Amino acid sequence: MSFLPEDDVEFLARKGLVYELKTEKLPNGTERNGVVFPGYGLEGNLRTLRDKQLQPCSACDLLILIPPQYATARLDNFYTIPFLKRPDGTDPQNATGENDLFQRKWQFWSRHLGEGDWRVGIDGLEIFLQYVNLDLRKT
Repeated sequence: MSFLPEDDVEFLARKGLVYELKTEKLPNGTERNGVVFPGYGLEGNLRTLRDKQLQPCSACDLLILIPPQYATARLDNFYTIPFLKRPDGTDPQNATGENDLFQRKWQFWSRHLGEGDWRVGIDGLEIFLQYVNLDLRKT
C-alpha cells in the first residue's frame, strides 16, 4: 500500500517519473517515509566534485520526505545525492547539511514554503516538484 495520495500516484504515472517509495523504522518505533527520484534531471549550472574537480552535474538522486500528516501537512525541504555546488564551488544557500536517510548520506536543502505557497489538502508532489525545480535552476 502506498503512503502517497492517489492524486500524487496519478501525477507520477502521467509524467512517467521514475520513483521509489522508501520506508525505514526509526529508533523510537515510528516510521519515516520518502520518495526517491533516481537520476532526476537537473537544469541549470549545478556542479559536483569528482576527483577533487568541479564537474557539471545533469542528474541527481532526489529525496522528498513524506510527513505522517501529508497531505494535510505541506511538504518541506529536499535532499540530493551527489552533493551539489554552485559553479564557483560554493554551497547553495541553506544546502550545507548532511543527513543519513535510508542508508545513504544526503545533502540537505533547507527549504520552507510560505503559507500562501501551499494549499493544504489541494497541493501535492506536482506543486512541490515545481518549487524544487525552480530552486535547483536558480542556484
